[in-house]
Amino acid sequence: YWGKCKAEKNVFRFALFVSFFPQLLQGPIGRYDRLAEQLYRTHSFSMERIGFGAQRILWGYFKKLVLADRAGVVVNQVFQNYTDYMGITVMVAVLCYSIQLYADFSGGIDIVMGVAELFGIEMMPNFRQPYFSVSLGDFWRRWHISLGAWMRDYVFYPFALTAPMQKFGKWAKKHLNVHFGRVLPASIANILVFFLVGIWHGAQWHFIFWGLYNGIVIAVSDICAPLFAKMAERLHINVKSKAFHVFRIIRTFIIVNIGWYFDRIYNIKDCFMCMKNTIIHFRMGQLYGILEPTFKEVPKKAYIMAAAALLIVFADSVLKEKGKDAITLLEERPLALRWLLYFVM
Repeated sequence: YWGKCKAEKNVFRFALFVSFFPQLLQGPIGRYDRLAEQLYRTHSFSMERIGFGAQRILWGYFKKLVLADRAGVVVNQVFQNYTDYMGITVMVAVLCYSIQLYADFSGGIDIVMGVAELFGIEMMPNFRQPYFSVSLGDFWRRWHISLGAWMRDYVFYPFALTAPMQKFGKWAKKHLNVHFGRVLPASIANILVFFLVGIWHGAQWHFIFWGLYNGIVIAVSDICAPLFAKMAERLHINVKSKAFHVFRIIRTFIIVNIGWYFDRIYNIKDCFMCMKNTIIHFRMGQLYGILEPTFKEVPKKAYIMAAAALLIVFADSVLKEKGKDAITLLEERPLALRWLLYFVM
């Protein structure tokens, strides 16, 4: 339609692209302009590529089985009977859900990318340390990157650049100010995008609320950006300091976890009730009520392993955030140490 790619007339090449099996279930969303040349060129055997692919698959299973599935026991324990739990218990379950969701989804994507690498295919990265984000907009540029790119190219820009939206932007620029003229059309487009993302997750009200929550928060933050900058200036806050950077990461993490209430609790009324109970009925003593039943189902050793896995995943994320790759660093270690780490995983 845009003339970016030449139409593929070979039915077998077309079939190869649409049925490339690693990505079919959960992504990343493979775009033709990125995959076509890789799929159709001649490939030769590479032991190095096989090794990197196998390590990526192992890393994905490690996140999925050791971390996500253990956190999932706590999540299921609470959210199958969420009306029976209050305060800190619900909050811990939401935090476990954020761990489960990331480890499960990103672990699955690691397996997909590892399998593709065995065939010499490099898939688009789908996660980039999302819990180190400094804003909700930044979070969605790091989480499920391929979906965000697809929505940007096929929904956001086509909608924001329509004649009515351009006309609205000019009106806002003339009657309000330049900032509003620039951000209001984009804010409306963002809300539309996240409304569709909610429906994409499932045509249920709690997913729609979750999508709208994200779209509205991003829109409001963009609209109020000059106000936030003035507040920081008046309060003499050094926005470039490490302390403020850490504050923004924590703030974003809280905002994201509020959204997970809508994502995991299927009844909107119960969702707001759980939010209220998290704040009003916050008692530390309630926490053991969630742990005791789960210890009967899963041994304590499993949670010790899960805690260790969480530290390993966190350390890997810190390395990647600093521009270092754990697999490359691992390859530089002695053979005995490498295989010891594989065995531990």
